[in-house]
Amino acid sequence: MLKITIDQKKYKDKSILENINIVINQPGIYGVIGKNGQGKTTLFKCILGLENFNGNCFVNEEKVILQNAGWVPTEPPIYGELTANEFYDFYAHLLDVKTKNNNQIFEVPSNQLIREFSTGMKKKTYLNAVFQKEFPIYILDEPFNGLDLESNYLLMNYIREISKTSVVFISSHILEILYKDCDKIFLLKDRNVHEFQKNQFSEIEGKLFKHQSNKHLI
Repeated sequence: MLKITIDQKKYKDKSILENINIVINQPGIYGVIGKNGQGKTTLFKCILGLENFNGNCFVNEEKVILQNAGWVPTEPPIYGELTANEFYDFYAHLLDVKTKNNNQIFEVPSNQLIREFSTGMKKKTYLNAVFQKEFPIYILDEPFNGLDLESNYLLMNYIREISKTSVVFISSHILEILYKDCDKIFLLKDRNVHEFQKNQFSEIEGKLFKHQSNKHLI
């Protein structure tokens, strides 16, 4: 269903990702974690073809591009001079959405300019826009940031629903969110990916903070 091969991703002379091979054969929720600077967002952008790298990424034997992947960055770009409804139409046109899913998960003022929205309201508007279309893969980079408690609840319920038929990648600094719902978790560390099955989640924190723990023992 999804095959990710990143032989190497470099910025100038610095290697960020190396020898990454991820194969996912069934729908579900898949977590991506790592300390700041380890390349989580870079990994996502490589998968989407937004960065140049050595390798390739395919979903259902088609190259992954924005037209076949739902992409929500940590700070979504959104046009403040549009209303929410106008932004939905713009986004649908941008991704050539023929049949829109009008079941919006968040209520936002439809005819108010987005520049008047709070940070959380802007995030909700962007998520509504992305979820207009059904994608085989969704990539959500820190999707819970800026949302209130109820909105996080609604979003997680929706993610569970779409994960029945699609692959959903989620990055989050809150490990407990991922432990509960993820089928697998991918840890980015030292340019590589370490894969953990659900029965291995208890090992993640030891791997993630290994060197830090050793320093405290010196």
